[in-house]
Amino acid sequence: MNVSVLFAMVMLHGLLVPLAPPAPAPCPIIEIDKCTAEGGGVDVGLTRGEVGALASNLPAGSSPSNPTAWYQYSAVIDCPGNTPGNPEDVLCAHAVTFCEENVPDSEGPYSIIYRRVVDSDGPLSDWERVGPTCHTPSVPAQSGDTEELTDAMILEQFHRTDFALPQLIIEPPGQTVAVNLPAYFELVWPEDGFEPGEVDATELAGHQVRIRPVFNEATYHFGDGDSAGPTTSQGGGFPDGDITHAYESTGEIAPSVTVVYGGEVSVDGDDWMTIPGTVEIEGPATEITVVTSRNRLYGD
Repeated sequence: MNVSVLFAMVMLHGLLVPLAPPAPAPCPIIEIDKCTAEGGGVDVGLTRGEVGALASNLPAGSSPSNPTAWYQYSAVIDCPGNTPGNPEDVLCAHAVTFCEENVPDSEGPYSIIYRRVVDSDGPLSDWERVGPTCHTPSVPAQSGDTEELTDAMILEQFHRTDFALPQLIIEPPGQTVAVNLPAYFELVWPEDGFEPGEVDATELAGHQVRIRPVFNEATYHFGDGDSAGPTTSQGGGFPDGDITHAYESTGEIAPSVTVVYGGEVSVDGDDWMTIPGTVEIEGPATEITVVTSRNRLYGD
């Protein structure tokens, strides 16, 4: 019997008793934000900043001021058949879904970084494994190829922000309003997503980038073809709200609101600066019923 294939067995009271299978290996990464706890941990590899920092590494004996040798890097997609010399020949589902499921806002696919020492005449060493990553596009070609943080990268990250979807509170409450009487509309923000003033922090090209959404304007769509705005007003309830509308006919109506977000950015803790761009976000419709109002006279 080949006990090394399935599980070990021991002799106990004359009987062969299988030992329990070994526990899952612990996550090899120390930092808790790089691991998930299930199954002993999942190694999600180098962060975007750590990948970018590879460009500053040089082989021993090579001076940063006048390098005579460099590290050459290869990001090998983690699929059978790929090698440092042919790193992208095969694309498998695992490499794509792993990053999508475990590393939010990563580029993927899940890849293994290799490096070798080269000089102006060619390779000086064999390929050696550096580690895995889900930030494959950030892997430098070789030492010295630093990734510069640009306005275009910040603007792209701004557009990728998980903005809070604007929603409406409508009075009178109860999702029912009376025909020819004013309904009051108020713009509110849900818990999910980043609303104006909240900060979305990320890492780009080795820098800490904080993005803060800013409320620019809103357009209120009343669901019957009429609208109000663009306006900087966020409305309000009865009696002080300044976004009102009276419906002229009964029926099922679905008003909504569209918000234009601006943004501010802070890099590595510096002062906030305006991002040169905006994002328009349409909120979900709020269904209401417009009913006929009736006047009644009462005697003494």
